[in-house]
Amino acid sequence: MNHLDTFFRPKTVAVVGVSKKKSKVSSVVFQNIIESGYSKKLYAINPKYAGKKLYNKNCYKSLAEIKESIDLVAIVVPSEYVESVIDDCVKNKTKNIIIISSGFSEIGELEKEKIIASKCKAHGINLLGPNCLGAIFPHQNLNVSFSDGQPKKGNIAFISQSGAFCTAILDWANQKNIGFSHFISLGNKADLSEIDFLESLADDSKVEMFALYLESQKDGHRILKLICRISGKKPVIILEPGKFKNAQRAAQSHTGNLAPDYRVLQSAFQYSGAIHVQSMREMFQGIEILTFSKNKNLGSRVCIVTNAGGIGVLSTDLIEENSLQLSALSSEKKQKLRAILPAEANVHNPVDLVGDAPAIRYQKALEILLDEDGVDQILVLLTPQSTTEVDKTAKLLSTLSKKTNKNIVASFIGGEQVVSGRKILEKNKIPSFEFPADAIITMGLIANYKNQIECSPEDKFLSIPNPEIETMINEAKSKELKSLPHSSVRRLLEIYNLDIPLSSTFIDKEKARQFIKTLFPHKAVMKLVAPDVLHRTEMDGVFLDVVALDKFDHAWDHLCQSILQQGLINAEIQIQAQIEEGLQIILGINTDPNFGKVMIFGAGGIYTEVFADTSLRVLPIQNFETMINETKISHILKGTRNEAPKAIGKCIEIMQKLQQLALNYPGIKAIDINPVIMTEDRAVCVDFKVLV
Repeated sequence: MNHLDTFFRPKTVAVVGVSKKKSKVSSVVFQNIIESGYSKKLYAINPKYAGKKLYNKNCYKSLAEIKESIDLVAIVVPSEYVESVIDDCVKNKTKNIIIISSGFSEIGELEKEKIIASKCKAHGINLLGPNCLGAIFPHQNLNVSFSDGQPKKGNIAFISQSGAFCTAILDWANQKNIGFSHFISLGNKADLSEIDFLESLADDSKVEMFALYLESQKDGHRILKLICRISGKKPVIILEPGKFKNAQRAAQSHTGNLAPDYRVLQSAFQYSGAIHVQSMREMFQGIEILTFSKNKNLGSRVCIVTNAGGIGVLSTDLIEENSLQLSALSSEKKQKLRAILPAEANVHNPVDLVGDAPAIRYQKALEILLDEDGVDQILVLLTPQSTTEVDKTAKLLSTLSKKTNKNIVASFIGGEQVVSGRKILEKNKIPSFEFPADAIITMGLIANYKNQIECSPEDKFLSIPNPEIETMINEAKSKELKSLPHSSVRRLLEIYNLDIPLSSTFIDKEKARQFIKTLFPHKAVMKLVAPDVLHRTEMDGVFLDVVALDKFDHAWDHLCQSILQQGLINAEIQIQAQIEEGLQIILGINTDPNFGKVMIFGAGGIYTEVFADTSLRVLPIQNFETMINETKISHILKGTRNEAPKAIGKCIEIMQKLQQLALNYPGIKAIDINPVIMTEDRAVCVDFKVLV
């Protein structure tokens, strides 16, 4: 049995704090329950009105007076009284509680919130809130919230961390005649979170879509696994703010700098299969298309039909920007279009019907295009001109939509002259947008979300950990080092058989001199290595093009001076054979506080952060090649301007080994390989850091 079954389908409900004043939140909640048509047992609780009738229901002094265990109790009393009500719930053996009352962690009263949450947990009581709007279950005719209005029955499970967002979407949905299966305000998430509801409703037959507004996640890695499981069957739309933060957490590595929280969040949701939207507008529009067009072809091949050529041309740019394709029309269909359209019309995509197009011209063109195999969706654009038949065109779109599995989306552009047409479209459940850009952005988000799912169980990539590596990590942590010492890194590179330049490290100048002489006449690199040195370039810790002993002496003395000035511990000077030709990339691992290990790939070298040409994924990763292809530098790696392609296969091998290393050893906080120098036959790890 689902542990939230009695929460979703309670047979007994009580509201604590009901008042005679109809405007009080507690009274609104109680009246909403009655008005929603809930026909099972409902109790009003308030010692002030005990023994009296409230809203034609008997009022009780406390839960102690009720002889049966209550399935769902809504608490709407001042925060200082909530704990005592929880104690009554414990005695009553209440199964579920919604605390609508505010005055907890949102105003700094975290301890008060922890106490009530721990009491509920200790007695097996599910707790929603505190500081929430409540919850609504339309199919149970139950509205336990202080929302203004009753939602319609439908198939969307809406879950929000903001109560105000709930009321906004409810009002919009009622206008659009869109319904819900579940409508849940999370509040402070002292106990129940989005994870509990996703798990409990994933296989619910009444839920066909999830829409979530989140401001944080309790367990990002777990929510990704859930979305991976759900999104193949049911769309999951997520809106989460936080693109710009006043105080991003400090990053100690290139990888950390390149993987700020929001980029990780975007990538995590995108490749788990969520439809990650950037605004309320996009969320509402996504819900509209997925609701009105749920049995339609939502593929990426789009044909535009317009009576305004300029707007059609502008829309074609947006098609490509949003990962859609402009359908190539067959010569047969173009001939048919030419036969029914004016000579000045354009029969290529976008199909321009010309400004004087009446409804019948739209109809004839659309009937031809709806028979085109290479078209998944048709975007119909209309601007009000002297001969435009707005309402008639809207009605014919409604008629045609019922006869095809192709998705018809409309954008009637204008003001007062197109309002009536939009209402007809809305009434007939045709997705309708004020501007073409809104339509195309939303179509792109939906058409591509299933193609982006890259989910695999993490244990698929795990191997038996190497005790030697575990020991090296534990020793570095016990000594409170920022990173593994160079000797440990060198051994790790040997264990994983990674390609590195000929090199060695020294503290003795004469031994270093003898080694570098073996590299001449080829160039050498000299650099500082120490557990506390993360960015050598910024402290003049790297010397390139060392080709003679005088340059060696200068570099050695300068590096030794830097070691003394910085007070570095366990510092050495590394001498490497310089890889003179090749393309520099960066590979790395970072640890995100919400989603765990994240991999970065991109253009490397000293300007890595400047160019920021990178892609990233939350581990585990299935397809490294698609990750590489997202960057501009991938075009150079594949060969350009008569240059031979670089050894991308070798790079992917490093990425696979990095993933295994990061997943096998949780003690590793971050890995930076910057640069990896790519040649035609090698991927050489020139600089390798492991942060612990």
